[in-house]
Amino acid sequence: MAKGLFKIYIGNLDYKVTEFAVRRLFESYGEIEDIAMAKDKETGKPRGFAIVMMRNHDQARTAIEGVQGRRLMGRALVVNEAIPKKKNKAAAAAAAASAAAGAGGRPGGGRPGGSRPVSSRGASGSARSFRSSDGGGSRGAGGGSSSRNPRRAGGSRNPRRGGSR
Repeated sequence: MAKGLFKIYIGNLDYKVTEFAVRRLFESYGEIEDIAMAKDKETGKPRGFAIVMMRNHDQARTAIEGVQGRRLMGRALVVNEAIPKKKNKAAAAAAAASAAAGAGGRPGGGRPGGSRPVSSRGASGSARSFRSSDGGGSRGAGGGSSSRNPRRAGGSRNPRRGGSR
């Protein structure tokens, strides 16, 4: 028996399936430590899958083989070892190093210009602000510039299409 909990993913669950039904399905294979029924954070409705946690890894693997493909409330279950959602530390460190190398050590991610500019130099050489003091846009005809995206000019959203909004 290995350390830690062995987590089993059960997918394709009917939304009406209860924790009790899942427990009855797995309890014949060994002692169940816990069951987590996934629910939507905003609505509280079931998401159609659950995680069963067992201490004994051998019993958990036997449970996966025994329950895989069985039907519960008319639906064939998908049963696998649960894979962690987050990356492991080595992969996360490699991704961070790659992103830093692509950015050339500059803040603003891998974008060539760094973070988005708040002001730029116009043709006359004077600094021109993208935002006005009231929070609205000061660019383009029509005054439809977004205060959240100073690059969006008023008027046509796509200059290739022409016309107005």
